[in-house]
Amino acid sequence: MERFERFIENVSKTFEWIGVVGYLIMVLVNIIDVVGSKFFKLPLPGAFEMTSFAQVIAIALTIPIGLFLGFHLSIDFIIDKFPKTLKRLLTIFVSILCTVFFVLIFHQTLEYGHSLLISEEIGSVSKIPFFPFAFIIALGVLPVILFYAVKTIKSIKGR
Repeated sequence: MERFERFIENVSKTFEWIGVVGYLIMVLVNIIDVVGSKFFKLPLPGAFEMTSFAQVIAIALTIPIGLFLGFHLSIDFIIDKFPKTLKRLLTIFVSILCTVFFVLIFHQTLEYGHSLLISEEIGSVSKIPFFPFAFIIALGVLPVILFYAVKTIKSIKGR
C-alpha cells in the first residue's frame, strides 16, 4: 500500500510541475500582452483565452499535491473532540464520500470533454480547441480519486 501511495504522490509531483508551467505561461502571456499593448500598441491576440487555458492547467494539475501536503481545508478541530471510534467512522465516511464525489467529477469531465470534441468548439480568437482542457481536468482528478481511495482503505484497516 505504501508503494502505491508513493506512486500516487510522485504522479502528483509531476503534475505539480506541469501546473507550474501553466502558471508561468499565464505570467508570460500577461507580460507579453501588457508590454505589447502599452509600448507597441500591439496587444497579444487571444491573451485572455490563453491565460484561461493556462489557468485550467495550473489549477487542475496542482490540486493533487495539495492533498498530500495537507493544504486543503479541513475541520479537524471539531472532529478531535469526538471519541476514537466515532472519529474513525467519520473518517471512513468522509473518505468514501470524497472518493465518490471525485469519481463523479471525473466521469462528468470526461463526458464534457467528449462533447467538446464532438462539437469541435474552439476559442474565438486563439482558435485553440477546448476539449483537451476538459481532459486535463479529468487527468488531474485521477490522483485525487486514488488518494481518497487509499485513505479510505487505510481508515478501514485502522491506520
